[in-house]
Amino acid sequence: MRKFGLLLTATVLVAGSLVQAGTARAAVPAGVFQDFETDADLTGATVTLPQADKIERTADPTHGASGVKFSIAPAGTPGATASSGLTLNAGTPSLPVSDWSGHTLLGFDFFTEQDYTVVGRITVRDQANKAYGVDYKINARSWTPVDLRLSAITAAGVDITRIAYIGISMPRAGTTVVGHYDAFRLVDTDPYDKTAYGDQAAAQLLRLSDFNGVLTKLADQIATMDRQLGHTPADERLRAQVDSTAAQCVELRQALSAGPMTYAQYAPFNAGVTALQRSVPRLANTIQARSHDKHADFGLESADSMALVYPKDLPFSSTGPSPSVSLTRGEYENVQAVVLPFAEQLNGVQARVTSVSGPQGALTASVAPVGSLNVTPTNQYHRPTYAGWTPDPIRDDLSSVDDVPADTIQPYWIRLKASPDARPGIYEVEVAFSADGKHTRTMTVSATVWPVTVPDRPKLNTTFQFTPAIVNDIYGITDPAAQEATKHTYWSFLNDYKIEPDQLYTCPCIPSSPGPVIVPTPVEDVLYIRDHYGLRDFNAFYLWAGMLNPAKPETWQAQIDTWISQLRTAMDSYRAAGVDKYAYVYGFDEANGPLLQAAKQTFAAVKAAFPDVPIMTTLRDNSMGVDTGLAGLVDIWAPQQDLYNQTVAERTRARGDQAWWYPDIATGSPLPNWFNGYPPIDSRTLMGPMSYKAGVEGVLYYATNRWLRSDHANQLLVNDGILSAWKAATFNGTAGDGSMFYPGPTGPMASIRLENFRDGMEDYNLLWLLSHDVAAKPHLPPALKAHAAKLLAADDVVTDQRNFTEDPVRYRHWRTDVIATITAIGLVH
Repeated sequence: MRKFGLLLTATVLVAGSLVQAGTARAAVPAGVFQDFETDADLTGATVTLPQADKIERTADPTHGASGVKFSIAPAGTPGATASSGLTLNAGTPSLPVSDWSGHTLLGFDFFTEQDYTVVGRITVRDQANKAYGVDYKINARSWTPVDLRLSAITAAGVDITRIAYIGISMPRAGTTVVGHYDAFRLVDTDPYDKTAYGDQAAAQLLRLSDFNGVLTKLADQIATMDRQLGHTPADERLRAQVDSTAAQCVELRQALSAGPMTYAQYAPFNAGVTALQRSVPRLANTIQARSHDKHADFGLESADSMALVYPKDLPFSSTGPSPSVSLTRGEYENVQAVVLPFAEQLNGVQARVTSVSGPQGALTASVAPVGSLNVTPTNQYHRPTYAGWTPDPIRDDLSSVDDVPADTIQPYWIRLKASPDARPGIYEVEVAFSADGKHTRTMTVSATVWPVTVPDRPKLNTTFQFTPAIVNDIYGITDPAAQEATKHTYWSFLNDYKIEPDQLYTCPCIPSSPGPVIVPTPVEDVLYIRDHYGLRDFNAFYLWAGMLNPAKPETWQAQIDTWISQLRTAMDSYRAAGVDKYAYVYGFDEANGPLLQAAKQTFAAVKAAFPDVPIMTTLRDNSMGVDTGLAGLVDIWAPQQDLYNQTVAERTRARGDQAWWYPDIATGSPLPNWFNGYPPIDSRTLMGPMSYKAGVEGVLYYATNRWLRSDHANQLLVNDGILSAWKAATFNGTAGDGSMFYPGPTGPMASIRLENFRDGMEDYNLLWLLSHDVAAKPHLPPALKAHAAKLLAADDVVTDQRNFTEDPVRYRHWRTDVIATITAIGLVH
């Protein structure tokens, strides 16, 4: 969710005590001012979760005799937030200098000996509570010299003569994460010589990291691959790659045994080890594919649709050359095929479905190459995420991939759909893959259709913003009739992916544009949606809190009266068309402070004028009305997912209101999201078993097509090569936030994330169906009823919104069990 008109991001705050005004110390000469040379230097330093996170002084310095080691507890630790912060508080020995003026940079050193690559956050706050935040890179087994330009800090409004604290955070992981900090310094020149700090960091990293163990394991894996190869030309080409990899491993082991390194020597050494950790298992993928058909011209494997198959660098988890899937009647399901060159470039790679065979009834299939975008993760991810070419757009527009280089693999998306009347049984889908000058290969997908029909209409509500004005802008559509037709095309696309056509922000403009004109939803739009897709509900009007001055409550009523007048005219038109009972009102998007009182005044007026029209809000009230007096005025509460409290939600439902939730840019790991590079299973789990388990009646999202021209000026559409230049970064640089699919050459282009979203909506419907069937047959055998209850609890895949599986095998086992149990209940008379 976003502030309407002016889109804001939440600042990452790291807890720390503020010193009182007037206690700032005078500026000091340039140099190291905090070196953690005594235990007393840690006095006043705080951590996010004191009962689990810890700081200690260790003999691992980049300067002097010691530094500070920060250990953060795993993500599943009770009370743990997504990241943990080390905070140095001014006015305590931990931050002895609070006046940084007269200098150019604040610098310090960070390193970790762990194989952990992610993005952290640094926050500097002054005594007036003004803050500056910036990301910093955490690279596996690497030293990061951090330099904060003081002019940038002051430009953010921070008073560097009166610093309150500096907070440095690291995202949590599945296990304990360790970082080392040292040599906090003020610097007058930029750039300056950091060589001595780096050389000390290299010495610590070589001592603390188990490079010998890593390289020994890689050498064993390389030897195994060599033994798997034969003597055909393809095998010899692959053996050359194995030999090259083995030589790199030997060279790295020799460098390790040669003794101390400067950081200038260490950096390429560590980069070589990291590259080898990627290339060895990736080469193993190709050799495994070779073993499945020693006469083939290229490899052909499969992968789960809930996983990512990266075109470069990273390995993937193969599900073999002959994949199988299960689906019910009326469902979609997907699988990925992967083309792997045998150490030579492939040209003109094509795929097509050649046949579908099996029982009578319609099972349809299609195949398309998966494209990739260049993704740079931000600190909002809160998890290690690959930076580089990341798969997501499903390129139905491409009939051929012209070039697949020898070091690249090419995933394909195979989409299956069982019709509602498909006969149960096993279907076989044949997909042919060809390349110029190579023998065609065929993959057989085995699809089991169960004797279960899933409801087509979603049982889980969605209120997702789609903005037609953005589409018109990037495609240059100016003719009103063409704009209307395009809007309907996108509505149909969204409906097919189980997203109800709707607008949170009811204006014909781009929501982030200045001075948006808010108007009720036209009745013509409501009728079109009703007649073409069915009507569940619709947002009649957006009550934009930005039109109220929080400092002048005496002016609120005039605006409220205007809103009521606009809404009355709209409701009259809805009533005349017979759709008034489907209308709701949405307002006060993430409002807090004085605007909570404004919301109370506004909602009371709306209720007085339209007592039967539900009110939905995302305002900041974690009590869902109890603490603010809004209970009884709001009907649908939609908190940010990380603020959703199950106990509060159940109390809210008990009084007759609904409790939804929504992901946004602040919803990073360990919660699920659909950022580019997140495991696609996150999208599926969120919309399926996680939402069902939480009991939410709906999911809200602030944007599906945030493709602002200003963000994509160099490539407005995804209409170029398989590695597209379309910029993945969306809101505040976080790829995928507010963008769930893509602008293709002629219209909407699906994504892996959106496909998994739909699969999750279908899984939610399966759970609804299982619950319905259990309720319809109260005399089921006790064992069957107990097993159904266990599946409905979804404990095998979800504990809560922070704890869930990312293992596709485990997820599919649970899902198949759900379908089988529905089938078994259907046989009980």
